[in-house]
Amino acid sequence: MEWMLDIQLGRRNLSPIQRIAITEKYRPIYEKQARENQSKAGGDKKSLLQNSSKAVDPENRIDVRAKLAETAGVSTDTYSKGKKILDSNNEEVKKRVQSGETSISAGYKELTQGKKM
Repeated sequence: MEWMLDIQLGRRNLSPIQRIAITEKYRPIYEKQARENQSKAGGDKKSLLQNSSKAVDPENRIDVRAKLAETAGVSTDTYSKGKKILDSNNEEVKKRVQSGETSISAGYKELTQGKKM
C-alpha cells in the first residue's frame, strides 16, 4: 500500500489538496507507530507530558501531523487546513479547492467564517 501511495505522490500534476487527500491514507500507519512508541514509554499521556524517564527517544518520536504534512509536501498549517476542508460537509468549497479555483487558505477561511455567523 505504501508503495502505491508513494507512486501517486510522485506524480507532478497533483495539487496540494490532492496530495493531502492521498496522504490521509497514510494516517493509520503513522498513528499506529505513534501508539507503539507511546506504549513503549509507559502507555499514558500524562507520564509523557511530565518528561517521564521512560519517554520515547526523540529520534523515534512521531508527530503524526508533521509527518503527514512532510509526506504531502506542505506545511503543517496548510495540511491542517486542507484536512478540515476535506472533512467538511461544504461540498461547494471542497469542489472549488479541489479544482484549484480557490486556494486551501481561502477555502479554510470561508469555512471558518461561515461557522461564526
